[in-house]
Amino acid sequence: MEIGYVFILSGFLIIALEVVIPGLYFPAWGIALVVYGVFLLLFPQYAFVSAIVAGFLTVIGLYKFVYSSGKEIKIGAERFIGMVGKAIEDFNDNGYGRIEVENQVWQAKSKDKIKRGDKVKIVGVEGVSLIVQKVSEG
Repeated sequence: MEIGYVFILSGFLIIALEVVIPGLYFPAWGIALVVYGVFLLLFPQYAFVSAIVAGFLTVIGLYKFVYSSGKEIKIGAERFIGMVGKAIEDFNDNGYGRIEVENQVWQAKSKDKIKRGDKVKIVGVEGVSLIVQKVSEG
């Protein structure tokens, strides 16, 4: 078996790690290994240089289009922080109630006295509850 095939397979396996361990840490290494393997099979004299160039170009592309976007991706309840929702029930004496935000109903907690229909701003997350503050009308 030719060593080029081993490098190609290794490259694809490393790229596949991205599915298991997301974060875009592996594509540059995987692409470089795949290119190295292909060039080992087709143009062995250019294999090493082409792998270095492929890895370098992948890193530049990832940095330009992915890493430098500057946006922090938020999932789950954290994505609601800073948004305004509406109380769909009076909050109980312990400060818990339900709110609607982006057409979703969430458990919420507040130190403020909140009544049904009040607008609330989501300021944090605690467990499975959104932390809210009453928005003053006016």
